[in-house]
Amino acid sequence: MSDPQLIAAEAQVQAARSRLFSTLGEVQERLKPSNLAQNAVETAVQGVASTARKGAEAVRSRPFAVAAIAGTVGLVFARGWIADMLRRRNETAPAADGLNKKTSAKPGKKGQPR
Repeated sequence: MSDPQLIAAEAQVQAARSRLFSTLGEVQERLKPSNLAQNAVETAVQGVASTARKGAEAVRSRPFAVAAIAGTVGLVFARGWIADMLRRRNETAPAADGLNKKTSAKPGKKGQPR
């Protein structure tokens, strides 16, 4: 048992075992749910920050195009509100002959108001 090769082999086995258990400890630490969640959040934050930087660069390089796109999107979202405003404006506007469209009496078939 005191053979130097055997002692060296046992030392190598012990060193390999120590490295294996150290690696297993690191893997267990990385796979903890709290660490996985933290890594996911950090990755998402980095992605959002990168996208925001790219968006800011695009705005700086083409401000008029971005303003046109933003205005178009705003009009699309506000189209119902704008249509309601125009409809109300047309309903309350006086007719060309000075009479309000709602109050003017139009004759029926036999000269009777409708």
